[in-house]
Amino acid sequence: MFTLLLRRYVAYATFNSVVNINVVIATFLFGYKKLVNIKLEKSALKRQQMVGAVAAYLVQYGFRKDSLRSIAANIGVSDRMILYYFDTKERLIADAIELIGAKMAEDIAATPPYRNATVSKVLEALLDRSDNEENVAAIQLWFEMIGLAIRGEAPYLQTAVKLIEQSEEKICDKLRSDQKHRAREVLARLEGELMLRLLSRD
Repeated sequence: MFTLLLRRYVAYATFNSVVNINVVIATFLFGYKKLVNIKLEKSALKRQQMVGAVAAYLVQYGFRKDSLRSIAANIGVSDRMILYYFDTKERLIADAIELIGAKMAEDIAATPPYRNATVSKVLEALLDRSDNEENVAAIQLWFEMIGLAIRGEAPYLQTAVKLIEQSEEKICDKLRSDQKHRAREVLARLEGELMLRLLSRD
């Protein structure tokens, strides 16, 4: 009888130990995963902040041949931190350009008319939108990037192609169904007019 009770106790204790160990392991893994997620979120946030700061820097100063250290100093971080998050200066600049381009594409989408418009109406609306100083600075940067892209310089070429496609898609969404095929024409005319306006500014 005693032996049977002892066996039952050992089995119960063993079962509880396994359960307790599993609970401890599960709790640890859950806590570890949570810590990793927090770290990843902080890392992503820091990355976004750096991209935003470089985007603002580029809009203000353009594509100067600044060193990695100079860019880092201007956005308030170390050059080692840039390399930690982006590996190269070019990757950081590419991400910043994409952010600027996404903002420009959003501006196109947010400018009325929103749909079923003619080529002339869409072109007129987009030209009117481009007159404020903030947009002028972004447009100047865009033309700088186009010049670098035409020369085949990375990362400008790949990014320019991507941004042109995004802009063309946003313009296409605004056009009447029978004029959607003219979205690239609208974009070309828009850029041509904006270039002439920039060249004729005092």
